[in-house]
Amino acid sequence: MTETITENRVKNNKRIPSLDGFRAISIILVLIAHSRFSNGFPSRYYSLAQHGGFGVNIFFVISGFLITYLLLVENEETGGISIKSFYLRRALRIVPVYYLYILFVFAMTSLTKIDIRGNSFLHALTFTSNFDTKIAWVFLHFWTLSVEEQFYLFWPAILILFGKHIKPIIIVFVCYSCIARVISYKFPGHDLMILSPFFSFSDSIFIGAFGGILFFENRSITKLKIFRSYWIQLLMIILIVMFKYFLGHGMFGKVSLPLGNSIMSAAALFLILCYIEPSNSIVFKILNSQFMIHVGVLSYSLYMWQEFFFVEKFDSIFFTFPYNILLIYSVSLISYYLWEKRFLKLKDRFHKKSVPQLNNSLAKAIDKTAVSKRA
Repeated sequence: MTETITENRVKNNKRIPSLDGFRAISIILVLIAHSRFSNGFPSRYYSLAQHGGFGVNIFFVISGFLITYLLLVENEETGGISIKSFYLRRALRIVPVYYLYILFVFAMTSLTKIDIRGNSFLHALTFTSNFDTKIAWVFLHFWTLSVEEQFYLFWPAILILFGKHIKPIIIVFVCYSCIARVISYKFPGHDLMILSPFFSFSDSIFIGAFGGILFFENRSITKLKIFRSYWIQLLMIILIVMFKYFLGHGMFGKVSLPLGNSIMSAAALFLILCYIEPSNSIVFKILNSQFMIHVGVLSYSLYMWQEFFFVEKFDSIFFTFPYNILLIYSVSLISYYLWEKRFLKLKDRFHKKSVPQLNNSLAKAIDKTAVSKRA
C-alpha cells in the first residue's frame, strides 16, 4: 500500500505496468467497505460493502511483490542490499503523512469530544497498532500499516541471510500464518505469544514476495499461456468471491479459516501477474488508464486520511456519505502534492547506492542458474 509510482521501476527506469491500477482497485474497495460506517450509507448494501475489505489483501500482495522485487534488482545492480538506504526510503515514503495524520488527530482531540486513550497514541507512534486490543476508532486502519512496517523491519535481512533458500522460508511463513489463525481462534488468549496480530495477516505479503522472486528470476514468466487464459482468471475471481463470502459468514471454517486468506492472496497475485505484461486487452488498458494511475498514486494518502471521516459520531455533511468521499479525496490530494511529494523527491536519492561489504553475501547466495533465466 505504501509504494508509489516513483518506486514501480524496472531496468531503464520503466514502471511495472498495472500496479497502480491494482492499487486503485484496492483503495476503492477499502473506501466502499468503510463507507458503510458513514451517515447516509444505504443500509441495504451494508453486508455487500463489508467484503470490500479484500482491498487490504491486494495492498499486502503488491507490497510483498514490489519490495522483494526491488531489493533483488538492487542486489543484482549494485552487488548487495543497502539496508540503511532501504529504511530511509521507507521512512521518507511512510512517515511524513503518517505522523501528520497523528498530529491532526491529536489536535482534533482538543477541539472536539473525541476521547482517545494514551495507549492508542503510543501504539500508533510505534507502528504496533495491530497489537492494540482497544484501539481508538481513528487509528483502526493503522493495523495494516503496522503489519507492513513489521514486515519491512526484518525482510531485507531475511533476504540477505537466506539467499537462494528464501522460497522455502516463505512457504514456512505462509504455513505458520495459517496455523496462527487457527490457534488465535481456538485460544484467543495466546495471540501475543504466537504473534498472531502479525502472522494472521502477513501471509498475503509473503505470497506477494514469492511472486516478486518468481518475476525477478524470469521476467518472461508472465508471457506463459496460463496468464492469458480468461477462464483461469475467472476461476481466480470466483475463488476470491467464494472464500471472502465464506469468511464473512463463518462458513466451512475448517478450510476457510486457515486457508481462506492465503488462497485469496494467491489468486490476487495470479491476477496481478496476468496484467503486468503489456497487452491490448481492455482490462490492461483500464488498469493503466490515467484515472486508475491517478487513484493508485493517491492510494496511500487516501488510505491514511479516510478513517477519520467514516464515523457516525459527528452530525455533519462532511461525515455523510457520499460527501465524505469527496472530502477524503480533496484532503488526500492536498496532502500528497503539498506535503508528501517533498519527501518523495528526497527518497529517490537513496536508490542504487553502494553496498556495504557485509551485504555481499546475498550476491553469492542467489542461485546463478536462476539469474541466467531472466529476460
